[in-house]
Amino acid sequence: MKFPPAPILALLALGEACALAPPTHHSGQGGSTVSTTPSSGGNGASGGTTRSGGSTSVTPASGGTTTRGGTIATGGTPATGGIAGGMTPTGGTPSGGSPATGGNATGGNATGGSATGGSVTGGSATGGTTARGGTTGGSSTGGSASGGTRTGGTTASGGSTATGGTTARGGTTATGGSATGGTSTGSTHAQPPPITNGSSGFTTRYWDCCKPSCGWAANANNKPTHTCGKDGTSTVGNDTQSACGGGGGYMCYWGAPWSVSDTLSYGFAAYNGVACGTCFQLQFTGKGQYNANDPGSNAINGKTMIVQVINIGGISSNQFDLLIPGGGVGANNACTGGSAQWSGVDIGDTNGGMLTTCKDDKSCVQQKCQAAFGSMPLLLAGCSWVTGWFAAADNPQIVYQKIACPAEITAKSGM
Repeated sequence: MKFPPAPILALLALGEACALAPPTHHSGQGGSTVSTTPSSGGNGASGGTTRSGGSTSVTPASGGTTTRGGTIATGGTPATGGIAGGMTPTGGTPSGGSPATGGNATGGNATGGSATGGSVTGGSATGGTTARGGTTGGSSTGGSASGGTRTGGTTASGGSTATGGTTARGGTTATGGSATGGTSTGSTHAQPPPITNGSSGFTTRYWDCCKPSCGWAANANNKPTHTCGKDGTSTVGNDTQSACGGGGGYMCYWGAPWSVSDTLSYGFAAYNGVACGTCFQLQFTGKGQYNANDPGSNAINGKTMIVQVINIGGISSNQFDLLIPGGGVGANNACTGGSAQWSGVDIGDTNGGMLTTCKDDKSCVQQKCQAAFGSMPLLLAGCSWVTGWFAAADNPQIVYQKIACPAEITAKSGM
């Protein structure tokens, strides 16, 4: 549903008036209502019917909650996704390690035998050359490599047979071969503690390709999330109009969810009533919102997902509309509709996406993911995530609470 530019108070009133009552059953996740003027309140829209809604604003709302069209997204079938992230940093193996020159002893007791640079920060024992005076050339104490797997951490160059005597022992294997920088940089992906006093809610899904509400500086306290061009990867200006309003601003492909471990995933969502960039911990309860015995919802019982809010919409106050490729476009469609991002791509039902089309059959969903996103690796991984980590859960229930945003999430969104 679009509204022409209007004063802030008028938009607020319109946004509230356009929220429809939830249906008595879940027929699909949601529509994407458009905001038409910038707003400090930053409301795009993610609403729609119960399944996969689109949560995107076309332009920043000028003062309030621009509803997203469609009936209220009270639920939604989860979309398909995959493991998109968890980048393993490359650093951590310091090169270091060229032998020091100062280890030649001038006499029987080599004055340089105890390697002068023995405490080696980079992992190479300085002074570890052959002890020429005969006695043992000293144990190199520099084995503790502070930067990772030491190149010089194996036998020091002084470990060859001493010219004048016994073998120099400065070449013993360095301790400290376990690099302190060899693990992932940034977050350690630690599993957050279980939620003991959270709020109850549920999740739905959408991917409408539209620029999210928090992509407008006015909606995000001048720190908006990135907006991408039609290729889904190149960044365009924050003032670029949303593709759902005929412009060139699209949702970036990095918005797809990814698993961090067997029990932890990261992603992005539409959610109302908080500042752009707020993060939440979602803990799945093992029940579906519309089918308590939904097999997928049962299968992810106890798993945790951390999401950052980058959009809003006509959704329930306790509903998180998860960004999942193939999750349904809802009321707004920049994927295959006006300003279409893709051509000839089958993205499944408007409300509910591929999972709804396939009637929750994992094999069918995976085939559709491959057919639609085979040439788009980030989206393919995010689509496959649904049949993998998410177990094809259909609108699973959660308990949730605010949490600090992991560095991996903010690095992608820029918020």
